[in-house]
Amino acid sequence: MMSYGSLLQSALLAGFVLAITLSLLVVACERPLSRLLSRQAPRQRVRILWWLLTAPILVGIGYAVVAIAMPSALHDSARFAAACSAHSGNLLHLCVWHPNENGQSSWLWGAIALLAGYATWLIARAAIGVWRVRQTLLTMLRLSRRFGHTDRLRVVDVDQPMAFACGIGSGHVLLSQSLLDQLSPTQLQVVLAHEQAHLEHRDAFWRLMAGMLSGIQLPGTRRRLLRDYELALEQRCDFIAAASVGCQITVAETLVAVKKIYHHHALAGMPLSMAFLSDFVPERVQALLSPGRRSNSYLGLFLGFTVLAFCSLSTGWLHYLRKH
Repeated sequence: MMSYGSLLQSALLAGFVLAITLSLLVVACERPLSRLLSRQAPRQRVRILWWLLTAPILVGIGYAVVAIAMPSALHDSARFAAACSAHSGNLLHLCVWHPNENGQSSWLWGAIALLAGYATWLIARAAIGVWRVRQTLLTMLRLSRRFGHTDRLRVVDVDQPMAFACGIGSGHVLLSQSLLDQLSPTQLQVVLAHEQAHLEHRDAFWRLMAGMLSGIQLPGTRRRLLRDYELALEQRCDFIAAASVGCQITVAETLVAVKKIYHHHALAGMPLSMAFLSDFVPERVQALLSPGRRSNSYLGLFLGFTVLAFCSLSTGWLHYLRKH
């Protein structure tokens, strides 16, 4: 009979193995998916790229939770059989990997402790970085003044041109006085519409979550997906700004004008902010001047079904690999 300690051990390791194998599946499908996503509208690409970045760790955690909770939830039910044939007739559970022994393994607990320590270190490092950025942003907010009739728009008296949305809640839009002096009324409307779109969609928060939850991905794949995700965020807000001013060409012209103003003063990316000017100006201008792209509502559904099918099939073939 499988003990609860062994079940916990198996569930945690099963979740980790599933997360790793799912991240390898993302690597294998990255190129064809990139070609498919390049033909989608930014709004659709934002959703799919976020799930591609975070699905491995979220599915792994979810699988471990289900594996732990299932015996208690279905303890008195005789209608279900164990998902793992190696434990038929024993404690009801789900797993994709487990030790050969029915008892607990000390070295596996050590491996889990190492994984937990590494995850804690990553979370602590990210938290320290976010705290430092938050202190910087709070200082800028204290030195800023209200612009217009809303408290969410603030102006800072600095020489460096700046325009970005900051915060993971209601947030604020920060503009530098030097940039404000060089923008025409129409250009200012474009910049404000773009940054307010970032605030409404809480893009800084979702980008921060994507960066933290994608740590299990392979570095090269993670870097490319995060870059594509940030580009999709910027393009989505560009089109929202274009709808606000009524012209996509005006937004493209504003991007080029702000790029000229910035020169060598590009703002370094911060985890709690989304800057108007990024490294994607050519791609953003090209998207604005290109024919409209349609969103395929079935692509996300197809990818979700693929992940579910992979998780279901993984129970069998990972056990087969373990036995051989």
